[in-house]
Amino acid sequence: MFKYHKIFPILFLLFACKSMSNVQLYDEVGLPVDSYESFQYKNIFSDSQSTGVWGKSNSCKEISFDTLNNYIGSDHLHVAWNKKEDCKWLGFGFKWGNFQSKNLKPLINSSAIQFRIRCDSGEFYKVPMFFALVDYAEKQCFSKINLLNISGGIIDQEWRKVLIPLSTFKFQKKGVNISNIKELRIQLQNKGDFHLDDIKIVRHQHNYNYAEKIFSHKFSNRPISLGTEKKYWWGVDENYSSNFRFNLSTSNDEINKLINDNNTLPELDVSLSLFVNYNLTSSDYKWNSFGFPFNKWEMANLSDIYSTSALNFYVRGNVPKIQITLISYSGKKRRISKMINENNIRNIDEDFQMIIIPFKSFKDFEYVDWSNMKELRFKILETSKFEMGDFKIVEFRGNPNKPSKWLKL
Repeated sequence: MFKYHKIFPILFLLFACKSMSNVQLYDEVGLPVDSYESFQYKNIFSDSQSTGVWGKSNSCKEISFDTLNNYIGSDHLHVAWNKKEDCKWLGFGFKWGNFQSKNLKPLINSSAIQFRIRCDSGEFYKVPMFFALVDYAEKQCFSKINLLNISGGIIDQEWRKVLIPLSTFKFQKKGVNISNIKELRIQLQNKGDFHLDDIKIVRHQHNYNYAEKIFSHKFSNRPISLGTEKKYWWGVDENYSSNFRFNLSTSNDEINKLINDNNTLPELDVSLSLFVNYNLTSSDYKWNSFGFPFNKWEMANLSDIYSTSALNFYVRGNVPKIQITLISYSGKKRRISKMINENNIRNIDEDFQMIIIPFKSFKDFEYVDWSNMKELRFKILETSKFEMGDFKIVEFRGNPNKPSKWLKL
């Protein structure tokens, strides 16, 4: 009895010591997962040994593995095509990750498809090809090469870097399951002859990210100022072309210090104008378009006012041939265009003109969904040097074909 009496206190002490060992008071918090680093399928094409390609040839295209002047790897893609009536589909695809499922949703706002491109001769500012992300239900969403995302702003005999942000693929609108992507395809248009190499997913911060929901704002009052923030414009980049250059003018001398500021504050009384110095015979003559959104790339609802409204801006200098295009996010007709003519011009003095373009003067305006307007685009069609600015929507109730006679201007 005495022996057991001695043993129990010893066992109690042993268990007590065990129970007094270090206790974790808080759950361990792991480091945030880096979506890009954890993505397994960054490589799309590096050479024929590591990446498969399907749909290489038919009567209208020839896609081969060229071993001369590669950017990386043992070979690269040489793609030549010429679309004819008997070619129903000109395209090809990559066996990206051996067709394993790829969840791109965590990468949408932080990554892009990057590749290298060159040609054997000449200079090009655009390539007639579309890029498609395809899910397992064979639904596709598309994007294309944007001039602003080409290194140097031109495609020539050098390997040029091209970026296609993932957020530019309109997967929601097309019903594509971006969390279950099967492959990348390239669809060819018209004709071309280019070399492609080193296609992969890279980190990239795009200025206009994908959002779960596109917000809409309904406009009821006029005037409505347009294009007041430089960050929402496209087509104006002096690193690539001097055809278009921003100028800031203010009504307050104290704010003139901001004239070279890239982050114009909208709450200040600052307006944007654009210097245009365009030569149809110059090497970058194809850089002739620019644009900006109605409402910060969100939907602009103009349905209540479009029929009694006009686009209004000024031109300092001679007014050249300018094509203006209005684009909607949806509708039977998504874009309508118009050339400025003499009836749209009201001379204020020898060097200053007011431009007024009623929305009802655009052909097929009645087929546009004015509740979902997206952007305005301007294309300069002849050699010219002038300034334009103070873009806005104003009230207009006159004859759409004779807008310069509207007395309220």
